[in-house]
Amino acid sequence: MTDRETLVSYSVADVKKLRELTDAPMMACKQALEDAQGDLEKAADLVRERTGAKMDARAGERTAADGVVHSYLHVPTPGIPAKVGVLIQLHCETDFVAKTEGFQALANDLCLHIAAMKPIAVSEDDVDPAFIDKEKQFARKEAEEQGKPADLIERIVDGKVKKVYSELTLLNQKYVKDDSKTVAQYISEIQAKMGEKIEVARFVRFQVGA
Repeated sequence: MTDRETLVSYSVADVKKLRELTDAPMMACKQALEDAQGDLEKAADLVRERTGAKMDARAGERTAADGVVHSYLHVPTPGIPAKVGVLIQLHCETDFVAKTEGFQALANDLCLHIAAMKPIAVSEDDVDPAFIDKEKQFARKEAEEQGKPADLIERIVDGKVKKVYSELTLLNQKYVKDDSKTVAQYISEIQAKMGEKIEVARFVRFQVGA
């Protein structure tokens, strides 16, 4: 047995798994596993650093069937009982990614954001159409009373709807830790690093006295 063979601490299955996670070439995966001494998570980081491998462009067609249910209690003052709590169901494609520190941190960051920013839905699709219709009616009536021309009124109404979505839907809100990006953009960044589709299935926010 050669010295190189003695150092091999990964299996063919590990190489296959790493390729699935990163979409990187086989040789790049083998080299990363060797350098990481068989640690799959470290090897995945090495592959992405070296090759810039990106998630499959068809991620939208892939199924995120794994993930976590993560809880968060907001305790602004030590020793004082929490009055705000959040549960989030966050999906990814494999249990390997679900167990990583990065994915767990993402779940916690999203909970913290929800606790602070109070979204009412994940995305536009989850907002009650009746609520949006009322907002449109109010914006249109207000614009008409101000004597705005018809073509401008429609733009005002559209702007009002976009504002509602940006304020009340999680994915469209400005990310609380970095308002230069939306929550959706933040998730996309993490998704690219992890090489798997990530999506928020649902969340619930609890507040004492609300």
